[in-house]
Amino acid sequence: MLREAFVTSKINGRDTFNDIAQSNGEDLWKALKGPICSRLYNIHITQFNITKSDYGYIYNENKILGVARLRQVRVKPNSCELHKEFAKRNYTQGCYASYTTRNEDKASFGDSSLNIFTSDAWNYVSAERTKTSLHSGVVSNYGGGGYVQLFTRNTTTTMDILEELERNSWINRGTRAIFFDVIVYNPNINLFCHIRLLAEYPSSGGVIPSTSIQAVKLIRIFNKKLLFLFNLWNSIDLILLILSFLCILFELLNYLSTRKYLGELLKIENNYPNFDELFASKLNADFYLGVTLAITWLKIFKYLNINKTMLLLNKTISSCLNEIFAFTSVFLIIFLAYTQFGWILFGRHLTEWRSFRTSIFTLFRMILGDFDLYAMINVGEIIGPLFLFSYIYFVYFVLLNMFLAIINETYSRIESDPTLETLKIRKFSLNFYPFTPRKKSIDYETNLKTRGYTDDDIRKIVHKYDKNKDGTLDEQEQETMKHDLAKGQMKIDEK
Repeated sequence: MLREAFVTSKINGRDTFNDIAQSNGEDLWKALKGPICSRLYNIHITQFNITKSDYGYIYNENKILGVARLRQVRVKPNSCELHKEFAKRNYTQGCYASYTTRNEDKASFGDSSLNIFTSDAWNYVSAERTKTSLHSGVVSNYGGGGYVQLFTRNTTTTMDILEELERNSWINRGTRAIFFDVIVYNPNINLFCHIRLLAEYPSSGGVIPSTSIQAVKLIRIFNKKLLFLFNLWNSIDLILLILSFLCILFELLNYLSTRKYLGELLKIENNYPNFDELFASKLNADFYLGVTLAITWLKIFKYLNINKTMLLLNKTISSCLNEIFAFTSVFLIIFLAYTQFGWILFGRHLTEWRSFRTSIFTLFRMILGDFDLYAMINVGEIIGPLFLFSYIYFVYFVLLNMFLAIINETYSRIESDPTLETLKIRKFSLNFYPFTPRKKSIDYETNLKTRGYTDDDIRKIVHKYDKNKDGTLDEQEQETMKHDLAKGQMKIDEK
């Protein structure tokens, strides 16, 4: 829409920006005073009694930020050499080369006594002051400096500025590029937009118009605020960014420390070379690198939803998080109670129970079946086996089976949920099904599995289309099934 507003739209039959062709700037001035100013100041709709608060809007929705700007890039006069035969015959008045940074003109030009509204437009402004970066045009790459003229918020004043610039030949043979820049903001879609119209005047003559429109969302995250972090994958991305910076920081510190101290430490012969700082920086770098890589692997789950089984698994885990948290609380209470009990009971006799921390690892090993029953019996013939068997009973037979029951119940509920969005997965399988290598005699069950259906789905389909109740689908029943599947796929595609 913005491209149509500034580039291709015609107002009162005047030429558009794309129609400019004359190298003396006449067409450009017509476009600036015609369609471009008409859009900036809503001149074409003033007959509808628009209030002053509505001025500065493009299509009533795009707010102009500040004012528009014209910037000219010029080359020095006599910046190229004429052949002596043409020079002595005075075939041309001066020679203006193509634009390069070496040929760029930075001197003031024009007659200042004739300028009322545009006194600053004839003086060069550096790129540091304009805060404009390099721009690649069709003909050349242009710097950020130039001769700058700002528009105003008043239509009449802006028209006077353009009339004065045209009358005093602001565009002449030394001109190589004219930039028109304006920034707008659309609050409905939260987009900032930079509109740049460029008219290049090559040394060969004529003019080449081009357009650059850049739209960015500068305040997307700030609008979301903390809601951005409520998404699991966004939180993981943020954690990965922080860890990546830490990895870079510690690797840099390790490199600088090694470069600074290693040579001195290697020269020590009669004293202890203290490598503690070097070892600590390297170990920290390896630790953060390992954590970063481990979390990065977890992001694979984000892209496995293309498979129905993985989608069910992800939905199962996310749906039973509350139950898992409650189970973890009960498990920790019982586990830490047995840890304290075992530490007090066996700590003074057995090395694997010598501290609270080692007792935790010992109990984890007991879950996997790694324990020394005879050592416990030597400590207490009754209390040792009782401790072992009660721990295995409560933790292994009760708590772990309770955990599996939570997962199994949630999985069954998710799998039977009719609102499960697996349509895009089946559609993906159907799109690639024709390219799947297969035999001509492939049966309908393999066909359905290739399309992404589970065994339970296939049983339901067979039950639906099995009219003679023989447990299989004959050719007629298969044709009916294929017709219904194709019809359902068409509905999916329409949605």
